[in-house]
Amino acid sequence: MSRTNFVFGARRLLCVAVLVIPARHLPAQAPAVEKKPLPNPAELADLATTIRPPAAANKWQQVPWLGDVNEGRKLAREERRPLFLWTVFGEPLDEC
Repeated sequence: MSRTNFVFGARRLLCVAVLVIPARHLPAQAPAVEKKPLPNPAELADLATTIRPPAAANKWQQVPWLGDVNEGRKLAREERRPLFLWTVFGEPLDEC
């Protein structure tokens, strides 16, 4: 018997063993679990109002951000308020 025939026979025997032997030792199947019905549009709308963040959570979006540093310095000087400067070198999400 050549080595190729031996390997082919061994693979065939292994495939049969993998397919047949575990079938005898499988536990009885559990009863099928009832699937929960999909929510209707009214339930989805109620869920959306429940999980939507309140308007107070988005106050940062109401701040009149300025994109020009010189304009921001001028405005801060006029209003006698501190200046918040946020700088990012490179891609802001590069490290994620």
